[in-house]
Amino acid sequence: FTKIILNTFFKKLFELISSLEYNVNQIIKKNHELEEATGYKKLLEMTINMLSVFGNEDFSCHGDLKTDQLKMDILIKKLKHKKIAMISTKAPYGERAGEIFSQHSSYKARPRVTLC
Repeated sequence: FTKIILNTFFKKLFELISSLEYNVNQIIKKNHELEEATGYKKLLEMTINMLSVFGNEDFSCHGDLKTDQLKMDILIKKLKHKKIAMISTKAPYGERAGEIFSQHSSYKARPRVTLC
């Protein structure tokens, strides 16, 4: 009779121990995830602080400068073509006036500046 009671007691004890081990492992996993998230949060805060300190300075690799120059050149060329189209439609000589204007245009592309 006592063997049956002891067996059920040990069986329940083993189930409780297994359940506790599972819960401990879940808590450890969650703790590790929180520590990792806290680390990322600290890095983000440091980055935000550095950006606010150096916000007025340009610390990029000047890749944006090239794209800005390219956009500016494209816009200038579009304006130039619109002007040629307007002149050729208004001028008595039509396309010939546009050709003359484009040959004597004062626009010259700026040289590319590479700082990196």
